[in-house]
Amino acid sequence: MPLSPSLSQDLPALTATYAHTVQSILDLGRSLRPGDTERETDCPGWTVHDQFAHIVSLEAWVQGESAPDVDVSGRAHVRTELDALVERYLESRRGRPVEELLEELEDLAATRIAHLQAETTSPDEPATGPFGPTTLVGLMQNRVFDLWNHEQDIREAIDRPGNLDSAGAAHMVRTLFAAFPRIVARTAGVPAGQAVILDLTGPLVGRAGVRVEEHDGKPHGIPLFAGAAEEHADVVTTTITLSTRAATRRGAGRVSTADTHYTVTGDDSIARRVLDALVIAP
Repeated sequence: MPLSPSLSQDLPALTATYAHTVQSILDLGRSLRPGDTERETDCPGWTVHDQFAHIVSLEAWVQGESAPDVDVSGRAHVRTELDALVERYLESRRGRPVEELLEELEDLAATRIAHLQAETTSPDEPATGPFGPTTLVGLMQNRVFDLWNHEQDIREAIDRPGNLDSAGAAHMVRTLFAAFPRIVARTAGVPAGQAVILDLTGPLVGRAGVRVEEHDGKPHGIPLFAGAAEEHADVVTTTITLSTRAATRRGAGRVSTADTHYTVTGDDSIARRVLDALVIAP
């Protein structure tokens, strides 16, 4: 079942999604209430203010800013070299007012959009992202994913849900659906002969299904293109039903399975295994 709304993955569509998501973050930042910036978010060690500092510093990083020489040792949430690098960029902007961060984000985004819309720009041009060399279209897929999820981190912290029916949300869900066969068959280890359907009820509506088959002694996730259990009577099907908000927060790894609201038709233990394995954010 396709997503509603659907989403193209070409560079013009990603550019429009990027621009919309950045504007949503800017509008959100300029409508904060007193005390909002100090609220803790679902990213350990980060407040709402830190989220804005991260959003801006990561955009500056992928546009070529050198890594700041700051000490971030001794922080419990910094566990890997990539964590440390991200934290160094964030720390360089931690003391700046939110309005100053928003102005910098506006300038950085304008520079990015101008490049993306230039007639000479190719989606295949080399680019460097947080995870290494990629193409421009690959970088923008990553940027939209990151920006939209951090917008949701801020919204959750200040209890202002929104932008859940946007192209940014569709990009997140599409990424989740693309990973679903691997999640079911490999990460969750669902046995062969079983099928799992992930059914999103809205505001973004979509359905992804996978049946597990064994080939050469290894499990393989085979997409159920329509996601309808009755089309695959040879398998035992478990359906997990949840909202866009619940699915994307779990997919981003921001909440545990125990704290995710969902319903199951079929095997509860398989549903929990799949939800435990559903995280696609680094």
